[in-house]
Amino acid sequence: MTTPAGWYPDPNGTQQQRYFDGAQWTTHYAPNAPYVSPHTPTNRRAVVAVLGIIGAVVVLGMIGNAVSDKDKPRSRTSSSFVAPLAPAGSSVRDGELEFQVLDMTRSGVAGKPGNQYMREFAQGEFIVLQVSVGNIGNKPQAFFGANQKLIDTAGREYAANSSVDMWLNGYVGDINPGNAVRVTMAFDVPPGTVADALEVHDSMFSGGTRVGIADPRK
Repeated sequence: MTTPAGWYPDPNGTQQQRYFDGAQWTTHYAPNAPYVSPHTPTNRRAVVAVLGIIGAVVVLGMIGNAVSDKDKPRSRTSSSFVAPLAPAGSSVRDGELEFQVLDMTRSGVAGKPGNQYMREFAQGEFIVLQVSVGNIGNKPQAFFGANQKLIDTAGREYAANSSVDMWLNGYVGDINPGNAVRVTMAFDVPPGTVADALEVHDSMFSGGTRVGIADPRK
């Protein structure tokens, strides 16, 4: 029976592998390793067994993560996430920042109405909030208007207008510990929308909390 070409232990006992071309030994050597034919049934069984063990470990890990995640706070990206709601007029905290809604108005234009380059006309109407933002932590904390959301009584979310934020608030940047700033947030909503709450965040990754808005239309 003809021996197939391949790497085999060197018959000269050099403790290396030597290549057999199917007819004779060549001068090609390689570090010694036990030869295992890919056609050997026991080799296939061993591979299947190893893959089975790896698969079981992965499944158990997924189950463990699912169990532990049940006790973790829900992410703000979850469709079922609902932040706590505090009464209108109260101060609320998220992370290192404290928020209080000071005033609410409505307008068809926001920004600086007298400056044609620094004003924005609403698609519907603007709900404009004056909000105090303070740092209650021990280190500087940045504030960004884009992280805040207006919630109406139907549960719909609205983002603050970024252009109005830039024109009226400038770049707030870091608020130092113990300091507070007053900012304006303008939300473009359909006419007649009733504001229910402001969802505040000290960063885009925070859990957030909600404070009620004293909308006269409620």
